[in-house]
Amino acid sequence: MTSAERIQQVLDSPSTSYWLKNALRALLERDAVDATRDAELLVELMVARLNEMLPQGRSGQA
Repeated sequence: MTSAERIQQVLDSPSTSYWLKNALRALLERDAVDATRDAELLVELMVARLNEMLPQGRSGQA
């Protein structure tokens, strides 16, 4: 499956949140390098936030 097909699948899915759909549409209008850097920073920040919220000893473990 190509990235364009996967993106369309995510956008078409009724289980995809409105927030994610809106964020994805906004990112698609931007330069791909800048959009990727912003998305990576967002993931980094959210993972750090999640790790702070998890009980000690559970962060980073599967």
